[in-house]
Amino acid sequence: MSLEPKQVGATPWLLAAAFAVMTCTAAAPLRAQDQPAVETSFATALIRDVLIAVNQANWTGNYTVLRDYAAPSFHEENDATRLAAIMQTVRAERLDLLPVTAVDPVILSSDVSPDRSLIRLIGYFPLEPRHVSFDLQFEQIGTRWLVYGLSVGAFDPSQVPKFEASLQ
Repeated sequence: MSLEPKQVGATPWLLAAAFAVMTCTAAAPLRAQDQPAVETSFATALIRDVLIAVNQANWTGNYTVLRDYAAPSFHEENDATRLAAIMQTVRAERLDLLPVTAVDPVILSSDVSPDRSLIRLIGYFPLEPRHVSFDLQFEQIGTRWLVYGLSVGAFDPSQVPKFEASLQ
């Protein structure tokens, strides 16, 4: 998968679905001989950090912090009301993301743009009764990695997701 900043353009994205099945190129977790583009512990920290922010926004109904936590283009594209509307499905499902702090994610795809300004991480947390899926994109602003794109959801562990890459 190639992550070109021009492909992503100035359109940050946010998707939420209670039973989302993500899209990605790999059908299995990274093997030991594979070299992830982003160091695993750093990727895990980024993923957990954002999912906890999403969890807090969903539980409180206050999306201003999540919005302020994001890259400028995401911030401009999504006001708090829009974020609340988009996340309504996940909120209605009462998807609790707190368990992601205690379980390691399965990172199916880890990619960095050629200019190293964007990171995309796709995978899931193997939880019961439903796995939590994520497709996250980060933009480097100064020394920080801020949310540029976000998709989160859940799926039944018995489902075998079909993975296919696409940058929008």
